Amino acid sequence: MLGAIIGDIIGSVYEFNNKKQKDFHLFTPMSRFTDDTVMTLAVAEWLTEDKEHSEEGLVLRMQDLGRRYPYVGYGGGFRRWLYNQQPQPYNSYGNGSAMRVSPIAFYAQSLEETLRLATISAKITHNHPEGIKGAKAIASTTYLARTGASKKEIKVYVEANFKYNLNLQLDDIRSIVCDAMSCQKTVPAAIWAFLEGKDFEDVIRIAVSLGGDSDTIAAMAGSIAQAFYGLPQILATHCYALLTPYLRTILNKFEESIGILAPDPFDIERFIKAQNADNTYQRALEEMQRGHKTSHWIWFIFPQLKGLGHSRYSQYYGLADADETRTFLENSCLNERLREITNALLIHKDRNIESLMGSSVDALKLKSSMTLFDAISPNDIFGKVLETFYDGKKDKNTVQKIGKTLKGHTSNN
Repeated sequence: MLGAIIGDIIGSVYEFNNKKQKDFHLFTPMSRFTDDTVMTLAVAEWLTEDKEHSEEGLVLRMQDLGRRYPYVGYGGGFRRWLYNQQPQPYNSYGNGSAMRVSPIAFYAQSLEETLRLATISAKITHNHPEGIKGAKAIASTTYLARTGASKKEIKVYVEANFKYNLNLQLDDIRSIVCDAMSCQKTVPAAIWAFLEGKDFEDVIRIAVSLGGDSDTIAAMAGSIAQAFYGLPQILATHCYALLTPYLRTILNKFEESIGILAPDPFDIERFIKAQNADNTYQRALEEMQRGHKTSHWIWFIFPQLKGLGHSRYSQYYGLADADETRTFLENSCLNERLREITNALLIHKDRNIESLMGSSVDALKLKSSMTLFDAISPNDIFGKVLETFYDGKKDKNTVQKIGKTLKGHTSNN
């Protein structure tokens, strides 16, 4: 299911602003989750919590989650349904039914159950035969991929049961989906992208390169690709971090319920790997004990919030929000090392911080890092660094960004 979310996030910046090629940036500062992700997680929550799998239970969860996230790109018909006190299906054949269906394929224990639940999930809004058909096609294709079917077997099944033409050429598909949002045009395109791709990332790149409703096509293709190939850690970690704490909780509960919960969804292990490589942490500690930083390691020993720096290192090692920062501190190895090297800094309390850190730039990065950890663990050693070297002043950008994530965590959004 996270495969669909990854496809949605990667495709979000290219929706009807298309890249007709596979060579594009997977993520930009504008990359975000959309309605595809929110409704996918609503279906996941329904499967986790409503053991009867009732239509009423799904309506309740879709309306609740949709109203929590009102500005993520809903279509007009769905938005009206979302806020209707007595919501009724509106005979849609749009791809909204297929974009949200992937959790069913990971939850169901048989193809028959997959098709039954996919029908329920679609018809509460998209009760047009093509809307239901599209949801069943993506769900069943993902289920078959998950349970060991080959691409040839999947293609034969789709063509026989859904009558989609999967033998078109790339240019033909691009001309079909250029302005399409219907199941009958975008669902076969997503399945085609999966069949053509050689691994998960390649599937997503092909799906986005088709053009049109790129986030939804990539979300549908991503769900199938996850089931067939698994997920690249770096893509999974990046997109997991872009979810809000509330949405992460839904995802975690669903994955735990079906036995696929990732043990380290933030990939906190990446910090330990970087610190251990070439004995980097020990070298950094010795530099701080001597009172002069001379090598490059600040990103993964004194990490900042993601988005404050622009280098690939600051993006890769940036902490997403308060949740990931807490997870960093909860890791016994990282916590111990962070405190040890911070104490080494404080030995030189009479020194200039720019001299200690080797540059004004790294002194600012340290200030940002200490501001971040002080926000999560106040009245701790991190605040002492701010008092000792920065006259108690915190980094304003970090305060602003972490304040937003703390507020979001408190309000469950």
